Amino acid sequence: MQVLNVKTNCSYAADNDPMVLGRIFDEEISVALWCRENQQIVASYFDTVFKRLGMGLRGVFILQSLKAELEASLPSAKGRAEAIDDIFLLSDMLTTLFNCDSVGLRLAPLDAAMCPKLHADNIPVRLVSTYLGEGTQWLPQERLISANALQPNASNTLGTHKHKLAKSLGNVNYLESDIMQMSSFDVGLLKGKAWPEQEKSAALHRSCPVSEGAKRVLLTLDPM
Repeated sequence: MQVLNVKTNCSYAADNDPMVLGRIFDEEISVALWCRENQQIVASYFDTVFKRLGMGLRGVFILQSLKAELEASLPSAKGRAEAIDDIFLLSDMLTTLFNCDSVGLRLAPLDAAMCPKLHADNIPVRLVSTYLGEGTQWLPQERLISANALQPNASNTLGTHKHKLAKSLGNVNYLESDIMQMSSFDVGLLKGKAWPEQEKSAALHRSCPVSEGAKRVLLTLDPM
């Protein structure tokens, strides 16, 4: 994903610098996105071992023993060491950022969208990154449309246009064209509903569609 031209009144922060992830602590930010380059050796590894991953890997891991746990769990193939190093790097960054020593880790091989509807997680925060396939999609808070804005009238052609295209999301609406998407290897921090005193700023997101025969490997990390 290319660096976005983020405006002042924006609910997300995106940059090539990993320090951008610290912006998740800003009250107005619901998504902090580190845009980074694809690591082909890691992507090729997960493509090679996709079927051997089975149901994937899920559990709570202490940072100090994480590499050993991954070495015991992930199939052997070229690129495994680099994949383990990257998972450890992201885990280390997350535990440092949130001052904890464990992560709730899920490494999921997917051939279909896991959560195809826009939703907010019932957790404080989650890190997401896609190693293979397309990335997670999200809807910026400022692009939500109130019901009043959809009322068409003779002098408001924009309202009429939105009324025809808008999709309902509870008591608010959105346009499909406003959905944004991470690229593979981008690292996103998404606020959840349990972020202290900021339930309304929870990031609305969904899994991307997965075409028939395609592969997707998703990593999620929760600070524990």
